Amino acid sequence: MQMLQLFLAFFKIGLFGFGGGYAMIPLMEQANREHHWIPHHQFTDIIAIAGSSPGPIASNSALFIGYHTAGPLGAIIAVAGNLLPSFLIVLAIIKLVTHQASLNIVRHCLNGIHPVIAALILYAGFLMSRQTDLFSNEIAYAQYLILFLSIILLFKKVSPVWVISCSGLLGILIYSF
Repeated sequence: MQMLQLFLAFFKIGLFGFGGGYAMIPLMEQANREHHWIPHHQFTDIIAIAGSSPGPIASNSALFIGYHTAGPLGAIIAVAGNLLPSFLIVLAIIKLVTHQASLNIVRHCLNGIHPVIAALILYAGFLMSRQTDLFSNEIAYAQYLILFLSIILLFKKVSPVWVISCSGLLGILIYSF
């Protein structure tokens, strides 16, 4: 039953998670809350690890949550559930594109979805900052780091890989001493 729950939950996440992995985080958090797969404090750790690991954050998160919940088979089931909707949607879009000269309805649908994607990504950022207590007075450096890194990413051509790596090293320095 647990495998079926994993598959169905991640299938639903994959089906409605337009906008990529970061837009899926609120859906994953809700599913985790409903099914009690992992403790809430570990959820943000998994998202941070999944985001800094190679590959899509949604698949990496599904892999970690599935593995934590039901071992290697759970990881496979969760990832399969997460990827299957995208695969089916791409197949349907390919069929639609080959048979339709005008894709106005599809374009209009996607234009309506874009603002929701931005809102889901902002919500995921807010959720993670609240759960990790980033805006408390005890870790004020995090607030400055968020501001600084946001400015760097917005206005300079700096690879996110460097930003993530430097932030990890900075975290080691700050928390080790």
